[in-house]
Amino acid sequence: MKSSPFRALLAMLAHHKGALTLAVVLSLVGSGLGLAQPLVINRLISTVGQGPIAHLAWILVGLLVVSSVLGAFQSYLLTVTAETAVKATRHDLISHLLRLPIAVYDRHRTGDLVTRLGSDTTIIRSAFTGGLVSAIGGLATMIGAIILMAMVDVFMLGLVLAVVTVTLIAVIGSSTLIQRYTRRAQEAVGDLGAGMDRALVAVRTIRASGAQDSVETGLRADADNAWLQGVRIARVAALIFPATGLAMQGSFLLVLGIGGARVAAGTITVADLVTFVLYLFMVSMPLGTIFGAITTIRQAMGAIERINQIMDEEPESVDGSPARPAHSVRFDDVSFSYSDDTPVLVDVSVDIPAGTKTAIVGPSGSGKSTMLALIERFYDPDSGRLYLGDQDMAGLTRASVRGIVGYVEQEAAVLAGTVRDNLLLATPDATDEQCWWALDQVNLRERMEEAEGLDTVLGDRGLTLSGGQRQRLALARMLLMDSPILLLDEPTSAVDSQNEQLILDAIDASAADRTLVVVAHRLSTVTDADQIIVLDDGRVAGVGTHASLMESSELYRDLASRQLLA
Repeated sequence: MKSSPFRALLAMLAHHKGALTLAVVLSLVGSGLGLAQPLVINRLISTVGQGPIAHLAWILVGLLVVSSVLGAFQSYLLTVTAETAVKATRHDLISHLLRLPIAVYDRHRTGDLVTRLGSDTTIIRSAFTGGLVSAIGGLATMIGAIILMAMVDVFMLGLVLAVVTVTLIAVIGSSTLIQRYTRRAQEAVGDLGAGMDRALVAVRTIRASGAQDSVETGLRADADNAWLQGVRIARVAALIFPATGLAMQGSFLLVLGIGGARVAAGTITVADLVTFVLYLFMVSMPLGTIFGAITTIRQAMGAIERINQIMDEEPESVDGSPARPAHSVRFDDVSFSYSDDTPVLVDVSVDIPAGTKTAIVGPSGSGKSTMLALIERFYDPDSGRLYLGDQDMAGLTRASVRGIVGYVEQEAAVLAGTVRDNLLLATPDATDEQCWWALDQVNLRERMEEAEGLDTVLGDRGLTLSGGQRQRLALARMLLMDSPILLLDEPTSAVDSQNEQLILDAIDASAADRTLVVVAHRLSTVTDADQIIVLDDGRVAGVGTHASLMESSELYRDLASRQLLA
């Protein structure tokens, strides 16, 4: 069930009810002190020329000082609470984002998800600093001022309330537009962030292709859309705030005109008129606060809608039993498709025996990488069974499966940070000696020794390394893992023939007593495999050794003859 933005906001506020309750109390006390000031002024005006007034002046000064101190402390309390709430929301969102099913990342762009974590959560801050608490204090001041105004002159109060009511209805109606436009504005900012992220990742390709102008045009269009949504918010806000000012100015002029006439007629005294005007100001200031709070809360709700779109996504399931150590994998009539329902794997049934080297080959798009993704439990089959040893993977926890299955993806992931940071990602307890051993296995030791060793800082996404070096570093990270089953998706696709042989030797050495599954595009990677699985359009087109498939599989012969297994 999807969360209501307003209920989500209330739940967020409830987590800080202690601090917010204190802020409300301070606000109410401040309102009371403010309401007392016109009464003291009324008494002071009435006493002038009739008795001592020094004590009244000191009382007024005291009320002003205490009210200011309480206001400052309330502001500090609300700001700290707001920052704490934003931090908690970001913690929850970070935790949730890192645990979503892989299919969710397939649907959302990275830059947009980052925007929800940064920009959207920041907007929530205003719901605390300029939202409900301020509105409560302002409302208390308004109610108190209205009651005291009624005690002075009911007729003039009726005129003021008529103007205020009309304005309030207009503001509440307009605020719904602000929520809608805020959501759209944040979506536009997310599109811009996603587009810029994509452009920066591919900046070398863009430069080499001379595509700066076309990419810039697309990004400018995203920026223009964000600007347009921001202008719409400004347009509605520009109608709200002048309406508030116009209402209060109109009320003030009405009170001065009618009040002056009533003073002249002797209906009320000058002191009463001054008191009424002061209370009118005490209505106008909170009214502006309340109108501002309505606008701010609507903006926060628009941001919360976007955050909830992600938080309402079910995280990757953690249910199941811990997997027992295993060295074999079996596909039993497995079919799978991505979100577009186009079959990627169809009725796949193959055995990957323990301690063997299995290569998966086939034309591009035949489902090779998908098989590895299913073994790693990034996705679950639409039908059929997948077994780890004799254990049905559907009943095992994903974490325990991934503890048994090591994986190096096709586009080797290198994180910004040091070489040590990257190597220790999966094995945080590995020693420096073990790290150097892994680098030595993939022929990266000399390259790192020439730099700053394990403390060599790598650029964002490892861009200071070549493609082959990034792939070898990812392989070194895998070698540090004590996984009985190793999955490699095109492990030598970005290296030269010399380094390819070194990597193949390292893989073979690490595969002793382990099960190795390799998606291969090069003939040299598969010729010594214990078995080769040939895929064609998601179906198993053949299983055997290189020699047997050269005799029995026309597709394999074609791929092998071109020395490029697509």
